[in-house]
Amino acid sequence: MRLRAVLILVCLVLCTTISTANPGGKGDEVRSRDCAGSCHAASSTNGDSTAILSIQYPSEVYAGLLLDIQTSVESVEVSSTKMVGLALVVNPDRAKDIPTIDGWEIVTDPNGGNNNYVEVVDAFSSSSNITTTWTLRAPSSPGVYSLYLAVQHGSPEGGVAMTGISQETEIIVAEVPENLPRLSADWTPTNTRIIGSETTIKIDTENTDSLTVEMKNGGDIVTLEVIDNQVVIPAAVNPGVIEWRVIMEGEGPTQTSPWFRLTSSEPGWEVDELALYLQSIALLLISLGLVIISKPSKNQARSKYDNTDIVASQIESQSLPPKTTNSPPIPVEGIPDGWTMEQWEYYGHEHLSELQSEDSQ
Repeated sequence: MRLRAVLILVCLVLCTTISTANPGGKGDEVRSRDCAGSCHAASSTNGDSTAILSIQYPSEVYAGLLLDIQTSVESVEVSSTKMVGLALVVNPDRAKDIPTIDGWEIVTDPNGGNNNYVEVVDAFSSSSNITTTWTLRAPSSPGVYSLYLAVQHGSPEGGVAMTGISQETEIIVAEVPENLPRLSADWTPTNTRIIGSETTIKIDTENTDSLTVEMKNGGDIVTLEVIDNQVVIPAAVNPGVIEWRVIMEGEGPTQTSPWFRLTSSEPGWEVDELALYLQSIALLLISLGLVIISKPSKNQARSKYDNTDIVASQIESQSLPPKTTNSPPIPVEGIPDGWTMEQWEYYGHEHLSELQSEDSQ
């Protein structure tokens, strides 16, 4: 019965941990636009966001090449957490809408990762409008593609999950011109690093005779030295974002890459959620085991009221003759073998008398 109770309790803990709603968000990840109610409230309490959403993109987008897009959120009223979830999707259907389905690749999201869903927190503390930058790789096949910006957030009063989605943004992806200087199709920038260390980046290009690398330094733009297609980004002393880009020259028109964002952060612990769950279960089982072990068994409970040993000791003590007040002296050879001191105190006089009798005979 105890084992069954332990198993039931463990199941309850697991179910509660996994299925509990999370009004504070679920974290950046790659996912379809199906969170809404499950993240913030019951689906029946969802509301329509008043946010005005838009996507801006370059005038020229080439198949398989990198580009920056700007997403903007205006006139949004958020909850006290000041958190807004943003998602890039390819249709408004809440299914099969992840950008990779149409061939898009998220190279760098606004938070420095490569997710199509991100959560923005402090940007709405002083303003109801924000602009975020995403670096994408365009689909490898020319054509007309669609992108949407979806939003979800809490309400100022709380308890309501607000959701919204932008109008369709059509982007024409053109074939790459012949001899166009460009970054290699399989090259991707480094997104993150630890503060205090320089970052060496090797840049792979095609149809390029010379490279120039520029980096934003406050309000200025500085040029970094490029040796053998490698550039060293100086170490950061504080957490933050460094932006840099590549200017490529060759036979074709000179091309400038998007501004790449390199996020510097302090070292942190990586958390494996599965391991964390298993450790929590282990600690729970250990705690329950200690409680079960420390709880007295039925036999132990009965022994509390079982005075057999006490009565037996009392009978034994009553069967012994009254204890004399003066213990007999212990002989030089010691007390007889097998005797205890208690027996000597009671019977020592008799033993000594018998020894004297034997000696006199």
